[in-house]
Amino acid sequence: MSAVKINFVAERQSVMWLLIAQLVTILPQLGNLPVWVVAVWAGVAFWYWRIVTKAWSYPPRSVKSGLVLMVVAGVYFTFASLFSLEAMVTILVLAIILKLLELKTARDHWLVLMLSYFVLACGFLFSQQIAALLLALIQIALLLMAQQSLHRSNAKAQPMLRLVAVMALQSLPLMLILFVIFPRIGPLWTMPLPGGEGVTGMSDSLEFGDIAKLSQSGALAFRVRFDGAKPAPQDLYWRGLVLDEFDGRRWSRSSWSLWSNKTTPPALASPLLNYTVTLEPSAHKWLYALPLAVVNRDDIAYNKQHLWLTKRPLNGRLQYTASSQLAQYLPDADAINRSNLRLVGDSNPRARALAAEWQRQWPAGSDRVAAAVQYLKQNPFVYTLTPPRLGENNVDEFLFDTRQGFCEHFAGSFVFLMRAAGVPARIVVGYQGGEFNDRDGYLLVHQSDAHAWAEVYIEGQGWQRVDPTATVAPSRVRLGAEAVFRGKDGYLAGDAMSLRKYEWAKRMRYFVDNINYAWARWVLNYDSGIQNNFLEKVLGDINPQRLMLLILMAGGIPLATAAFFSLRLPRSASEDLAARYYLASCRALAKRGIVRRSAETPADFAQRVQREQPCWAGWLVAQTHLFSQCSYLPCDSHAYKQNLALLKRAQRPKKWIDRDVQSTAVDK
Repeated sequence: MSAVKINFVAERQSVMWLLIAQLVTILPQLGNLPVWVVAVWAGVAFWYWRIVTKAWSYPPRSVKSGLVLMVVAGVYFTFASLFSLEAMVTILVLAIILKLLELKTARDHWLVLMLSYFVLACGFLFSQQIAALLLALIQIALLLMAQQSLHRSNAKAQPMLRLVAVMALQSLPLMLILFVIFPRIGPLWTMPLPGGEGVTGMSDSLEFGDIAKLSQSGALAFRVRFDGAKPAPQDLYWRGLVLDEFDGRRWSRSSWSLWSNKTTPPALASPLLNYTVTLEPSAHKWLYALPLAVVNRDDIAYNKQHLWLTKRPLNGRLQYTASSQLAQYLPDADAINRSNLRLVGDSNPRARALAAEWQRQWPAGSDRVAAAVQYLKQNPFVYTLTPPRLGENNVDEFLFDTRQGFCEHFAGSFVFLMRAAGVPARIVVGYQGGEFNDRDGYLLVHQSDAHAWAEVYIEGQGWQRVDPTATVAPSRVRLGAEAVFRGKDGYLAGDAMSLRKYEWAKRMRYFVDNINYAWARWVLNYDSGIQNNFLEKVLGDINPQRLMLLILMAGGIPLATAAFFSLRLPRSASEDLAARYYLASCRALAKRGIVRRSAETPADFAQRVQREQPCWAGWLVAQTHLFSQCSYLPCDSHAYKQNLALLKRAQRPKKWIDRDVQSTAVDK
């Protein structure tokens, strides 16, 4: 089918609406796209507007090819790749922008609008909060209005917006039914997350200063809802990952494979703490739980380091239920290997000498652990977000010189001392504490709650948690990071606008988070399991017949109602108000035996009534005159409304017509 060119009179208004919708679609993406995309849009939009106004011409093919090469090169130099998620979305946005320079027909106009819907959907790859949904609704409304402008001679905002609202209300029942009933299908492929990294902040390696950087972010890591009473703050150690390899500067994960280190989940003893964790969107490779835990999911595995690891990265928001037996000691499920004692090279000689002295003085490993704890208590260590930079022998400088550090400094140095003293030790990273939302009864764990602690192996007992930070700054564990660092330099420095920093905004922040949490629980986490449980409660036994009945009842009735009120008879659809009121007057006469003929004009009908039934002539002539004034003769809006009101008011039901006829007969 050949494309139909846009009428030039209507082209300007449709192009204006297209540019507005395109800009509103692009602007919210600027948090993930380079800012120079707006400059490209402004230049191309100005060029195309000059084309529409006949001032400029379309660029030649060589210019368009050059622009394509320039923007592709810009994307590559901005992201250092063309295949990351942000780069691919940027290329799509730029393609839609450059399409304006060859937009000549209605089909091209339609193509740009359809691709704009796709860009809008790409925004949900970066954010699925309810605020993103509300913004998307505004974008969809503007795109629908831009679509209408293609087919309207006068594209005013109010009637187009009214039609958008009607369409939304009509589609709402079907949308709800499809959301509740349509089978939940898993992703057909794995999409790389923005930037190629998880957004929960916790890495699988650790160096002095890494976790301190996380304190600059007030972003949410996960939420937890407890089935019963919440545990004490000192029990909230959200165990994530074990780091047992040390290269002299950085701690990292062991090279053991998941499957060779896999084991059976532990048997827990009562009393148990049951809770539900909702992780924020990321590429999740491990889960967080309170030790000792059992997590209820089929796509994860439990290993000998008491970790819950995913069989493959699970993208997006993740929810799981867990049961924990709160314990300070972890059973000896994993065999002690050399990595728990290994120290590379001969760095940090002073720390090694101190640990060797403990090893000579205390034959039992538990006594050496106590000696290290006592060393931290007796010396003036400072828990701070801004420790000084350390050199090559970082452990020595921290333990004997600066004595200022964050949790990773204390945990890393403690594990180094224990290994040098012959005690198997390792670092555990995760989160400690959290902020309890009293409005809805759940725990919020933020990036600023990231924490590192040590685990040491005690013969006959297993792995014992030792938190050196709690020895130096016990308020960090008892009250949380916010209570310790509120108002300190560096805390939440990366979130200058974070409401977490202001006590007066606490209630507002909790209210907003309640909405986001409800959105995450009931919409974003509506998976096949929740769907089956809901349908079983509604239908009992799930079968095709009952599903069809539910669809007919919940979907068919609202759709049929909407269709009934949306339908209009062809005759009524073609009538304006003046014609409707005049025809009502004609029907009133028809009831008295005076019927207007199908081919008879209003003037001819009035003349015939004047000849055949003069008692009706005055009234019908007045009605005909008002109808002509409203329909055919030019008049301003005030006069039109006045004539229309007179025409409507002069309609006579049967009893009033009879009264007028009787009055005329008496006069005669």
